[in-house]
Amino acid sequence: MLPQEFVAKWSKVTLKESSASQEHFIDLCRLLEHPTPAEADAEGASFTFEKGARKSTGGQGFADVWKKDYFAWEYKGKRASLAEAYQQLLLYREDLGNPPLMVVCDLDRFEVRTNFTNTITQVYRFGTADLSDRKIFAILRAVFFNPEALRPGQTTHGLTQAAATQFAT
Repeated sequence: MLPQEFVAKWSKVTLKESSASQEHFIDLCRLLEHPTPAEADAEGASFTFEKGARKSTGGQGFADVWKKDYFAWEYKGKRASLAEAYQQLLLYREDLGNPPLMVVCDLDRFEVRTNFTNTITQVYRFGTADLSDRKIFAILRAVFFNPEALRPGQTTHGLTQAAATQFAT
């Protein structure tokens, strides 16, 4: 699938999250030339839809998509709150192995948040129409193939040291 085809298809979709999210994700896999969850892991041990997880507040929930050591992904319907989707992912984060990337999407908008230990969180925000941009495409490709490429250079320790040095000066 080409970026223009993806944009053309998904910019006009008005389906609810439950009706569209898995097809949307499979189309992203096709766009990025990445195996779908079932193609990559027929047992769902390391890459799957609807990954069950214990919530940090108690109870059970599900991440819409999970790829071990890569990302946890939560969908919401178009124009829904991505902040709420992110808060939902945070409840599952520990039980999902603390993935380095947390992705939320409403079928039109994407937010990729870095979640690397001892680093400052970086947020990448873009829309479906932006996928034709090579830089945006590279960010999404890194989510699927190389999360380390999105690791922020600034650590919390480094930031604290820089602030202390500046304060001392």
